[in-house]
Amino acid sequence: MSTAAKPVEDMRAQLIGTGILLIGGMLVGLAPIGLRYAVDMGLTSQTTAFWRFTLAVPILLVYYGVRQKKPAKPSLFALAAGAFFALDIGTWHLALTITSVANATFILNLGNVGVGFLAWIFLKDRPSLFWGVAVLLALAGAYFLSMGGAVSAGGGSVTGDALALLAALFVSFYMLFATLARRRGMPALDVLLWATIAESVVAGMMSVSFGDPLIPPSLESLTVPVLLAVFVQIAGQGCIIYGVGRAPASISGLMVLAQPVTAAIISWPLFGERLNAVQLFGAGLIVFGLAVSQVRLPKKKSKPIEAEAEESKKLS
Repeated sequence: MSTAAKPVEDMRAQLIGTGILLIGGMLVGLAPIGLRYAVDMGLTSQTTAFWRFTLAVPILLVYYGVRQKKPAKPSLFALAAGAFFALDIGTWHLALTITSVANATFILNLGNVGVGFLAWIFLKDRPSLFWGVAVLLALAGAYFLSMGGAVSAGGGSVTGDALALLAALFVSFYMLFATLARRRGMPALDVLLWATIAESVVAGMMSVSFGDPLIPPSLESLTVPVLLAVFVQIAGQGCIIYGVGRAPASISGLMVLAQPVTAAIISWPLFGERLNAVQLFGAGLIVFGLAVSQVRLPKKKSKPIEAEAEESKKLS
């Protein structure tokens, strides 16, 4: 590939990765809706998370069997990503029972932004100025989207808010380690498999520690976890893990902010949770912030080497 064609190819790969991240964020937005149905069918939030992860593992292994392909050896980065994600889900679910849904949701979204700062510190991926503007817009949107319905959501709690902040930290490290696994050359499907196995183990441990039963009340109650395993865990998380290998980490975190917008829009017709003007404004700000994050400043064209040499001679 020529030197001139490489930047174009890199930009195309980044745009593809960003688009797939957006799809992943939208699919993951189905998770809170599925959780609501699962709880109605007798499962607890922790048990739902455990079965969502556990049921995804054999489905992934069947795919490997059909393709007659062995998964790569487990990566510490992939396993760490899975462990942090499971801790994020378990901690956030616990926070939802202590503080308001509005507080927990907004604070959790801070973690999706925090991954940009972690990537700046650990990966030396310095975000652009437009990323900073996009962060402010997206956070303002997340605030209005979550706080718009706070009147009926109940009060907040310092302990619950602290747990939500801890969940936000966990999700930042999940994105960071998933990015590290992908940048070490591990295929997205292999990262997803090992991360999901780690998630299943950690979620099982959290369920036991919280006193939630691992055995479902009936086979019928596993219907929702099966759907979550396919559409949220495999398709949604798979898109996110694929995307972080192509897009900058700072952009990856912002794209996942499509999750609360998707959940809010789908909840409207399903549960009659009509979005008020404040929430619609917040959703619009998030979408606008995602668009701003894609703006790039034009790079200055470098002079040809021959021209630089000629100019150097003139100066001397």
